[in-house]
Amino acid sequence: MNIINHQIKYSYDKIDISADIDGFRLWYKIPPSYAVSSSGDPFLAASLLPAMIKGSDIRIEPNLKISPFLMRNINTIQEIHHTWNPKLKIISVNADIHPAKILNDGCGSFFSGGVDSTYTFLKNINEITHIINIHGFDFQLDKETRENLLFTTQDIKDLAQLAFKLVNRVDPVSKYLMDQFSEGTRKLLTAYVNSGFIIPERVDKNLSESFNNIITGDLIYDKNIFAGKKLRSQTKEMLMNNMAENRTLLNRLLIEDSYPKEILGKYSGEYDEVINRHKRFAEFFGKKLIAVETNFYSFGYRYNLSRNLTQGTALASIALLLGFRTVYIPASYSYSQLFPLGSHPLVDPLWSNEAVKIIHDGCESTRTQKIKKISENKYAVEHLQVCFDQALGNCGKCEKCIRTYVTLKLLNVPTIAFPISPSSREIRNAKISGDIEEAFFKENVDLALKNSNIKLRKELLSCLKRYERKKIYKDLDKILFRGIISKLYRNLKKEKPSIYRVDTKYP
Repeated sequence: MNIINHQIKYSYDKIDISADIDGFRLWYKIPPSYAVSSSGDPFLAASLLPAMIKGSDIRIEPNLKISPFLMRNINTIQEIHHTWNPKLKIISVNADIHPAKILNDGCGSFFSGGVDSTYTFLKNINEITHIINIHGFDFQLDKETRENLLFTTQDIKDLAQLAFKLVNRVDPVSKYLMDQFSEGTRKLLTAYVNSGFIIPERVDKNLSESFNNIITGDLIYDKNIFAGKKLRSQTKEMLMNNMAENRTLLNRLLIEDSYPKEILGKYSGEYDEVINRHKRFAEFFGKKLIAVETNFYSFGYRYNLSRNLTQGTALASIALLLGFRTVYIPASYSYSQLFPLGSHPLVDPLWSNEAVKIIHDGCESTRTQKIKKISENKYAVEHLQVCFDQALGNCGKCEKCIRTYVTLKLLNVPTIAFPISPSSREIRNAKISGDIEEAFFKENVDLALKNSNIKLRKELLSCLKRYERKKIYKDLDKILFRGIISKLYRNLKKEKPSIYRVDTKYP
């Protein structure tokens, strides 16, 4: 895996830092008032896990120097990840070395507005001078105004998921598009999916060109094909007014609406609202916000790597790029809850170099203890943003919203951060997506017992017991029937095939 063609471009409103990694142009955009690293450290952090899943050695062009301090830790980082998931193979890194230097004064801390980052900010408020918000990791919002209607590789947010849906023809739109593609495109997509998403070369370019051939042709709308898709108001209006003369635009909108999580849409202004919200938070406490933009979201999903796995490397790459003496990465779990995770107290500090000390912060507290600390500051409570279903505000319905709301309710903390309060039924029926969420729900059960809230405790226990029964059934099916029962159940329910991300742990 080669890291080449490194560039730093300066303009009045941003610094654009980019490099080609395995045929993908990975970029970061930083406000022009900050110095940025010209070393290869950020791109080494970004590329390590994709190289490990491919089993491909990393070769870095000579003008991109790597910190000797960091190079000494690269093997240890790999050994940890390989032990957690043997699919991540140990590879070598070939690069010239040179010590790193401090680039910016102060102390940075990553900040999303969630419980973990808000807790770390308040805990270290006297030391932290800058909070760092990333556009392009948790969310890839539709920021750029589209200059022309044709697709580019940069428009594909989640190549792995998109290819999986197309190849498996999971819905009528995917089936229709696959039938329109050339045989060469279909073969390339199929080979990419069958490789386990580790050979993405030429796939995104070929796919964007294939989309362009389709949108510049005849109108693709058919009510039977698009019946199950949620179309935006602009698309509906164009269809209603029979605006066939703008069929290229209409075709593009139809494809965007069919794959909202996989393809970038037209600029909506949501990104600017998110940044302004965090800027007001920073200014309230006398701090500065650094809004970093990147296409790391697309880069990680190009290899089908889960967010859990790439979180640490994404944050480390930006910490190394900014070059503050100290950077805090907020912890997600307490020491008593630790398990393999991309951002982990074992791994995060190993991404430090001579100039930048990276600290994994907050493991001493449970989620309940963190929320209790945050509740002491009314402004911080009102600013909480925990939802993964939307970037601006909390939906109040997803499991993250529900378990955070429940904790605040049990602590008797009023807040407008959750405009929609989940009902008793929604709490009982909350979907626990895995052992991670289970740990947080158990914390709320303990808190409900401590506060003698019998009603809420019963609702939470009902939710937990359903999840635990489901785990037992799956384990029994796996041991006794090799997963046949689960497969029959999915067929009976007519469930669509779903993608499996490469995660921190071996499945």
